[in-house]
Amino acid sequence: MTHHSGFSLIVLAVASVLMTACSTTQPHMIPAPAIYQHPEVDFYRSLSDDLKTTDKPVFYFTNRKADKSGGQHYLDTQGKRLVMGRADVHLGEDDWSFDDLRRSDGGDTYNYPRPGKVKATTEFGAFTDDSTEAEAAFIDAINAQIDKSANKELAFYVHGYRVFFDEATVMMASWSHYLGGSALVTFQWPTGQHFWNYLTDCPRAEKYIPDITRSIVLLSKTKAKQINLLAYSCGSPLMAKALHNIKQSHPEMDHEALRARFRISNVSFVASDVDLKTFAHDQVPAILELSEQTNVYFSRNDGALRWSGILAGASRLGRPNVEDLSPEDISRLAEHPRFTGIDVSNVEGAHEMGGMTGHGYWYANGEIATDVLISLLHAAPPNQRCLSPSGAPNIWLFPDGYVDCVAKTLLDIAPRLKRQSEE
Repeated sequence: MTHHSGFSLIVLAVASVLMTACSTTQPHMIPAPAIYQHPEVDFYRSLSDDLKTTDKPVFYFTNRKADKSGGQHYLDTQGKRLVMGRADVHLGEDDWSFDDLRRSDGGDTYNYPRPGKVKATTEFGAFTDDSTEAEAAFIDAINAQIDKSANKELAFYVHGYRVFFDEATVMMASWSHYLGGSALVTFQWPTGQHFWNYLTDCPRAEKYIPDITRSIVLLSKTKAKQINLLAYSCGSPLMAKALHNIKQSHPEMDHEALRARFRISNVSFVASDVDLKTFAHDQVPAILELSEQTNVYFSRNDGALRWSGILAGASRLGRPNVEDLSPEDISRLAEHPRFTGIDVSNVEGAHEMGGMTGHGYWYANGEIATDVLISLLHAAPPNQRCLSPSGAPNIWLFPDGYVDCVAKTLLDIAPRLKRQSEE
């Protein structure tokens, strides 16, 4: 092979992955998690009447530039300041009632995704280094949503690249809906919509790590019982480094003190575009100190991370090669009781909705989405979430009959969720 032809193949491969990885779509709901389609379980029975609505709030931090035309509410370019706000999202068709939304769970929500739209956004003000009235108003608004929901925990999400503000917001409103109307907060950093933005936006996003760090600290001032963190694709290194920063700022605190101070429960990394060695050696110790449970979802079939690993010359957390790790790093991950690796490679069903093959499993696949949902509700260890040991230390799998097991476990704990025959 000549040097010229070899270079051409590399360029072609890069273009192939970047044109498809994290590709954009019109705003739509996530497919219904499999547990919501189970014939014996009805989560909606436990909802209060004021939560039986198609409208959901999503709170946000963003340093995107505001879209004065109102088309996307915020653009893909950087604004002059980091702001705090609330997006009001409608789920489903414009004329749907809550009963229509509930019934839609029983359909084919993957091949026929349900629409959603951001109706309006309200800014509370700039997020500065000083405590302000805007911060207080933002916290009060989040607390009001926590008071309304039976789920007193809060979820915070950092997205990957090549995603619109409205797209990510509607997606997270879907999660809020399935979490019983719980408080959902996003950090939305500016990223372009072209395939080549992967090469620029993900590295540039590292300058937002201090802002993500401050965001997590601010959320610890809410009345949330616990705070659950979720990071996707190249949003994962931003979250990991932010948590490392928090630990570094409090070297005198041990695990118990950090948990009491920040109340971080689950930290979940899905399809994570993080250097495996850096994560295991530099970031895991701090994350484990801060969290009650750390979940890493990974797949050997993640096409986006396959090419990302080739470009970086090192395997990624979301598609790991353990040969990249030192014996000390392997021992730390294999033996720590608060670390869980979840291999989703062989879970049947969809693993993407557009984008690169195998990269969007955490919301496209009903079974995997069910476990992510559980992790955003409660820091249960994997053996209590119906996962099965793989034979490798701290690596877990989805067994046959997984959803039935989850349904039985839920109904044993909360018989009130039993679906009524007349329904």
